[in-house]
Amino acid sequence: MKFRRLLAYMVVVASTATGMRAEDVQQVQQLWQRWSMKNNLIYDATLTPNLGIEYAIGPKTSAQLFFGLNPWTFSDNKKLRHWSLMPEWRRWLSEQPFKGWFWGVHLVGGEYNAGGVTLPFGLFKPLQHNRYEGWYGGGGLTLGHAWRLSDHWRLEAAIGMGYLHTRYHQYAAEVCGEDRGTGHYNYVGPTKLALNIAYVFGNKPELPPPPPATDSVRMIYCPQYQLAYITPQAEEEKTRQLSGRAFIDFVVDKTDIRPNYRGNAAELAKVMKTIDVVRLDTFATITHVNIHGYASPESPFQHNAYLAQARAEAFANYVQSLISLPKSIFTIDSTPEDWEGLYARLDSLMSSCPNSLKSLTAPALQAIIRDTAIEPDAKERQLKKRYPREWRLMLDSIFPALRHSDYEVFYTIRPFTVEEAARVIREKPQHLSLNEMFLVANTYEPGSQDYNDVFEVAVRMYPNNETANLNAAVISLGKNDLVAARHYLNKAGSSPEAQNARAVLAIRENRLGEAEQLLREIDLPQARHNLDELQQYLQSIE
Repeated sequence: MKFRRLLAYMVVVASTATGMRAEDVQQVQQLWQRWSMKNNLIYDATLTPNLGIEYAIGPKTSAQLFFGLNPWTFSDNKKLRHWSLMPEWRRWLSEQPFKGWFWGVHLVGGEYNAGGVTLPFGLFKPLQHNRYEGWYGGGGLTLGHAWRLSDHWRLEAAIGMGYLHTRYHQYAAEVCGEDRGTGHYNYVGPTKLALNIAYVFGNKPELPPPPPATDSVRMIYCPQYQLAYITPQAEEEKTRQLSGRAFIDFVVDKTDIRPNYRGNAAELAKVMKTIDVVRLDTFATITHVNIHGYASPESPFQHNAYLAQARAEAFANYVQSLISLPKSIFTIDSTPEDWEGLYARLDSLMSSCPNSLKSLTAPALQAIIRDTAIEPDAKERQLKKRYPREWRLMLDSIFPALRHSDYEVFYTIRPFTVEEAARVIREKPQHLSLNEMFLVANTYEPGSQDYNDVFEVAVRMYPNNETANLNAAVISLGKNDLVAARHYLNKAGSSPEAQNARAVLAIRENRLGEAEQLLREIDLPQARHNLDELQQYLQSIE
């Protein structure tokens, strides 16, 4: 009720301030009237009790359900017993339902036991001398008009045209008349004729006294808040990197690479494909390649240290010979036994198979693996002796994956002009710095789709960068996407610009006290402007 009174008051204020006509105000009030109950006077003329209910389902649409029941037998040879059900959907041409012209679609169905009667307009002439018992169904289109008699009463006229199908049993009209068989009939013509008297439910809102004259009405201040971007700093050198992991198979105790041995051909092709992404890029220059070799923890530690280093060097030499890069840009390192990798794989086993014997033993195995007081060879002996079955399982299913060489390719991307950057951002946005993207954005109209797209690409390419997240948050606030703005602001840092954006988000979420306190703490022109705007708004609603 409070909301309805508030809306009513707003209507009166609007009518006073804008010159809205009294009948316009009345139309708004009538929107509260959603239900209508009605009776068809023409149907009453056939002594058929009937009742209809209509509900406004939208500003210009309504749904109606009409039911009629005639239980009477007028004489031994004359009856019009039947029931009828008619649902209908209506589209009103006026500003709200229950007034003016409308059109609609109706369905109709029911059962009957009728005979010895004469219907108007010469309809169903065989009823005069026969009795029919059966059912019917169909539908059609409706056209009608409703007149407003008072706040609650309406007069409504409607006609419908359509199709009916009926199946019946025919008898002579007299008492116990002869059975004349069964049949069916398809009818096209009037399917509805109504002159309804309707009562519309719902009270008009009680209007408070009208506000003072226009020149003394206090208007609510409409604040305009400002947001601030941060221009990203230009990178002195745009350094990028790619990384990968190669599982090269070596003959037992050998360190030379055999390209056709086991799965080496596929692994080496994968490595070359990764490096070629950079090597064949005309914008990129490879500056450094780092290769790190790993061996699995079986066999003596010193032997594994030799194998890990020698195999990493062999892998580096092989890659260097294929891509013709200077040997000086390669660095090689190794880990003799990948105990950390073994620990991680056991951890993964516990997560994927929590009820298996292997995973139940895994914590004990991990305790030995992580014990820094035990020398590597002593760890191996303990694991073999205390858990022989698990050790064999690890040899077969885990250790092969611990023999690998990780590689990283470092490269630089040359700087771009703004014109070049505008093209590159659509094809290889990872080549642009944040500063270059910002310069591209400034070539577009602020707030345009292209302008917004650039900042969204920037935060996608640099998801953890505070500046990229702040600028994306500003774009989201401009589009009133508060969920996205809150997400980006979580990673936007604590710069004055980010705090100002958080204050604007708080205002949008109606946390005005929090926003006011936050704005007081920010040393930024936009924040001082926003604080002044917020205070003017708060004063106007006191």
